[in-house]
Amino acid sequence: MKQLSLIGFSISVIFLIFGLFLVFIVVPESNTAALEIEWIKQARMGDYSVSLFDLPGYAEAYALMEKKVDYGIMLLLGSFLPFLLCIIPAFKKNKLAILGLVFSLGAFFIGATYGTGLFS
Repeated sequence: MKQLSLIGFSISVIFLIFGLFLVFIVVPESNTAALEIEWIKQARMGDYSVSLFDLPGYAEAYALMEKKVDYGIMLLLGSFLPFLLCIIPAFKKNKLAILGLVFSLGAFFIGATYGTGLFS
């Protein structure tokens, strides 16, 4: 059980670090890309003969804006693994497993927040 809790804890730490990367690095870049998309739409000024994806910089900004949701879904689904690995040792009062559960739940909620578009 100790090895199982150690594996679950280490994976949960990795996913929590990935969640913090999402919150502090990817989300601000995504918000900047959303502003850039709005500027591109305003610069278009009613010319609807050209598709938005044909405008310079729009496809790159759109891909950067969608990265927030993509990473959130990966984090949401991936945080189940350390939770499942730590749940049984946590019932046996293993402190490392309980900490792994807390970290994996934190990563799950970060992924749920940005992966589902809850705060978009």
